[in-house]
Amino acid sequence: MSVIIRNGKPQISDPLCNSCYWAHIQRGFAESEEIVFCAFLTPTRLVPFKVSQCTDYNDKRVPSRKDMEDIAWIIRTKDVNRQVGFAKGEEVDDEEEDDLEIVPSE
Repeated sequence: MSVIIRNGKPQISDPLCNSCYWAHIQRGFAESEEIVFCAFLTPTRLVPFKVSQCTDYNDKRVPSRKDMEDIAWIIRTKDVNRQVGFAKGEEVDDEEEDDLEIVPSE
């Protein structure tokens, strides 16, 4: 059994350039007034159509590794030989919790 669809429309979604780190988008007041430039390679080039797939896509909504390192907390213990990390519930003592010091990263 085969299904034939005539005059069908593709599913419309936002172009990748709207959320790409490399895109430079200029929009006017009308919907037709939009210019998209891709800055992945030098020189910057004009993108004449809405992009659905791109090999060089970099989502700017997802934090980079450097951004994650900048917001990470550094946990130091006063006892050098003590391991830092998760422990089972019965291994945690109230006295050990006082030994932890939370230092914001620089």
